[in-house]
Amino acid sequence: MPHSSRKRVILTGASGVVGRHLVDAVLRRGWEVSVLTVSGANVLPSGVRKIKWDPKAAAGGDSKALDTIARALDGTDWLVNLAGETLGSGRLDGKHKKRVMQSRLDAGNALHSARLACSNPPMVWTQASATGFYGDTGEADVYETAPAGKHFFLADVCKAWEGAATQALDAPKAPRVIIARLGLVLAKDAPAWEKMLLPIKIGAGGPLGSGKQWYAWIDADEAAEAMIYLFEKSDASGVYNFTTPEPIRQIDMTKQTADAIGRPSYFPAPAFALRLAVGGVADALLLPSCRALPDRLAKAGYPFKTTDFEDELPKLV
Repeated sequence: MPHSSRKRVILTGASGVVGRHLVDAVLRRGWEVSVLTVSGANVLPSGVRKIKWDPKAAAGGDSKALDTIARALDGTDWLVNLAGETLGSGRLDGKHKKRVMQSRLDAGNALHSARLACSNPPMVWTQASATGFYGDTGEADVYETAPAGKHFFLADVCKAWEGAATQALDAPKAPRVIIARLGLVLAKDAPAWEKMLLPIKIGAGGPLGSGKQWYAWIDADEAAEAMIYLFEKSDASGVYNFTTPEPIRQIDMTKQTADAIGRPSYFPAPAFALRLAVGGVADALLLPSCRALPDRLAKAGYPFKTTDFEDELPKLV
């Protein structure tokens, strides 16, 4: 592939499950990949350029921190912001909630400020968000036009996360902004899936709360491919649900997994017990129902490869 045709991509949050799968996907295409990393200790494939950044300092106006980011962004084609404290890394108590929110605001605001300082900024910005934007929506089909959930922490986080990117729309050299509202991202190496699989493996799987809540999910490789698809589609912009067209109820996900590995799936975990065990994570991630559907991805012509959870299972167990 001639150098002139190589795309240049820069990512934040590359150590997360979506980031890892996206890095692999763009490397397979022969594109140039740079990663902004806080720790500097990420295990990344060879060929990835690693740049240490300090989003908190940059968001606070530190000129040196901002200059580092601006130089990294300048001349790239595509910015993908996946950065943020993971929800599963704590109990979503007061301090954890503050870290979850602030980490996303700092990253987005730092990238926006640094992009303004670029002479040749990335003209496509893909911004991670989540179907948590919609809150607990019960049995309703949820499309991208649905409003944000009320009195729901994840909805507030997603609004802030998305706002950090959409503020760039009012800037000079405004980018094409793509908001990826991700469902439950599934892969064998996904921490969320590993946590869900563990009780099933030891024979303690079953309904979480009622078990009837809808989980909108997407395969990690599919999420990466869909991001690339929208990046390459010059008229794609705005909000997209990154979910399979076939959501699944929590108890059905558990039963199918338990059957696949020969374990029982009838041990219930009542809501109060989940709240005692994992704190606010229960009400934020495990108990809410959201039947989010990828209406705009489908209309954009994205060719889904994995839509049925039964087809996904062999990759997970």
